[in-house]
Amino acid sequence: MRKTFKITGLGSVLFALLLLAGCETTELRVVDSPNDLSPNQASVDFFLNQIQIMTAQIHSGEEGRAENGLSQFGMEPVRIQHGFGPTYRDMYDPTDFDRLWNNVYARALIDIRTMLPLAEEKEQFTHVAIGQILEAYIMMSMVDFFGDVPYSEALRGSEGLLNPGVDSGASIYAAADQLLLDALANLNKDELVLPTNDLFYGGDESKWIKCANTMRLKLYLQTRLVNEAESVSVINGLIAGNQLIMNASDDFKFQWGTSNAAPDSRHPYFDANYDGQGPSSDFYTCNYYMNLMANQYGDPDPRIRYYFYRQVADFSGADVVTKECVTQISTPSWWDANEPFCTVPNINGLDGYWGRNHLDDDGIPPDDQFRTLHGVYPVGGPFDDDSFRNVSGSAAISEGLAGAGISPFMMSSYTYFMLAEAALTINTTGDARAYLESGIRGSINTVTAFGANLAAGSALIPSATAIDNHVNEILAAYDGGSETDKLRIIVEQYFIALWGNGIEAYNTYRRTGQPDNITPGFVLEDSGTFLRSMWYSQTATDSNSNFNQKGAPDTPVFWDTNPEGFVE
Repeated sequence: MRKTFKITGLGSVLFALLLLAGCETTELRVVDSPNDLSPNQASVDFFLNQIQIMTAQIHSGEEGRAENGLSQFGMEPVRIQHGFGPTYRDMYDPTDFDRLWNNVYARALIDIRTMLPLAEEKEQFTHVAIGQILEAYIMMSMVDFFGDVPYSEALRGSEGLLNPGVDSGASIYAAADQLLLDALANLNKDELVLPTNDLFYGGDESKWIKCANTMRLKLYLQTRLVNEAESVSVINGLIAGNQLIMNASDDFKFQWGTSNAAPDSRHPYFDANYDGQGPSSDFYTCNYYMNLMANQYGDPDPRIRYYFYRQVADFSGADVVTKECVTQISTPSWWDANEPFCTVPNINGLDGYWGRNHLDDDGIPPDDQFRTLHGVYPVGGPFDDDSFRNVSGSAAISEGLAGAGISPFMMSSYTYFMLAEAALTINTTGDARAYLESGIRGSINTVTAFGANLAAGSALIPSATAIDNHVNEILAAYDGGSETDKLRIIVEQYFIALWGNGIEAYNTYRRTGQPDNITPGFVLEDSGTFLRSMWYSQTATDSNSNFNQKGAPDTPVFWDTNPEGFVE
């Protein structure tokens, strides 16, 4: 369907003064504008359009090479993307989260709260349900990253609640679950009119029902450590109900466009890689992750050419300026000799993967021409066809799909990996091995289909035989492994499928402790306590007398009952 990228102020501007005092100050404009509508003037569809776009930006960030989406913040601690250090405490500053908190509270939530009564009054129940599902997703994610945050007293400035207190993460999760149940009820009501701009599912209520149920699966898998019996009961009920996202046609994803004019509709990570200035300094893929795909098994992962684009075939032109470690003879004592230290080794016939190691705090060298970039999936870049082109400069903005990527919120493959973890760890219905295989194959099919037009005619497209051999090798390792090995393999394959979604990777690592063989910090043997949660927004804590900054970003969220030192 045609996507409408109409970004309006709507309730975000009008109701900024109602916002919790934990977000950026919003300047009210006095000039009349057709984009600044009072609620009784605004179309419910315009509200819904804005809410969906804001949710995508909360997930994936925004244009302008800014690193302020939850996915980026989640991929870096778990070694999918590179994060600066040298310690976890140094990895982020509270100000890094200011824009994200503003997007959540001053924009997305306030638009949802303003839209819902208008939609209910007009009996537009599908609009209501979508708003409820997206609010549940946003608030679950805020708890996942920050722990206890404002919610029940937020956005109530008109009632005199200018310094809202925080709610427990557990209570917010309970509220999110109720929102999802309410959404399911609303999706089963007769409405007067469907949304004209449902950017996720085109108004298909049956797909939103599967989405809401899969969000509940995610919620109860997440809380299995605090109430296993309840998680087993609910997850088994969801499996029996057979209304989960288990087919690619039901994937919960946001489709970005190709416009690089205001507003920029391209995937934000495409902008960070191919905006013509060379790749953003913040965007390095972690060597661990590229090595996992290139060298974990007998042949490279079939998705690797879709995920990464190599600009060079070798690093013969590299020196101590472009990568200091090329002159280092031996690895540090705390580093496993079998892990990639300086660059990703050419073990399976692929060379040219240039990233950075975990918590490397070095400055940014002149390595634009060496750096491995994001490929066609999911950001809409090029397919790696061994052309080894330098893609900096103005022509880069038309590379690949020109930014028409996706934000993968909840793909069908994710459902299978979650079910595999649940079956293995808490004995829910189904066979973990079968779920694992379905997850791997589903992810490979989704990725190769997404990049099919760019890869067409290439001899480098993975054959059915190559895919079967790769999957069978993983399953053989699973069959021969211990329970710990089995869980590690499930999570490793989930991590690979999660390229572009750091939210679920960050959650899964803290919940399972897997993969337990990922690379350590690059600079120091002791990198400090892992980020069991993130700093609160600096603006939020500075502006709210009932809201205090954490002493350190190491406080576990409520569902993470694992012992200290469980992850590192």
